[in-house]
Amino acid sequence: MQFVNLVLAAAEEESQNPVLPATSELIWGAISFFLLLFVAIKLVWPTIDEAYRNRTANIEGKLETAEKQREEAAQLLEEYRRRLAAAEEETQRIIEEARGAAERLRREIRGKAEGEAARELERARQAIRSERDQAMRDLRREVGTLAVDLAARVLDNSLDRERQLGLIDQYIQELGDHAQAGAMTSRPQKSGGGGD
Repeated sequence: MQFVNLVLAAAEEESQNPVLPATSELIWGAISFFLLLFVAIKLVWPTIDEAYRNRTANIEGKLETAEKQREEAAQLLEEYRRRLAAAEEETQRIIEEARGAAERLRREIRGKAEGEAARELERARQAIRSERDQAMRDLRREVGTLAVDLAARVLDNSLDRERQLGLIDQYIQELGDHAQAGAMTSRPQKSGGGGD
């Protein structure tokens, strides 16, 4: 206690200074401050320190989680880009295959069409040859028949030259009429023999 008395005595002597508080107040204030500081360090500081550590751990955990999520997002983005590139390559491959198939199909269809056209053309030519040959046969038969009829008429009639020439001209005229009428395959009617 001597110390306290000395401090009190010194405080009384200095109490006359208006700027500084009284010495006793200064001592009790310092004791209270250190006591409060001690209690704060022992009781409050662990709670503050724990809250600080929890907050730090929470922030670090969130930063680690954010970093992991960023890495996962980067991996997903890379995977997406790889898949997109693969899909583009597959698309190009499919397009090229489709173009090739279309070109092959076009050539095949064109070849078939040209082959069919050639076959149709050959059939038409065959039909025309056949019709021409048939027309020639019919014409020969008709001319032969007319020649026989003409010869029969000439022989049936008198041997007068003028009359024979007239009969020949008449048959030629009839032959021309039949050809124009399209009735070349029918046989001309005999006009009763003998007395014209």
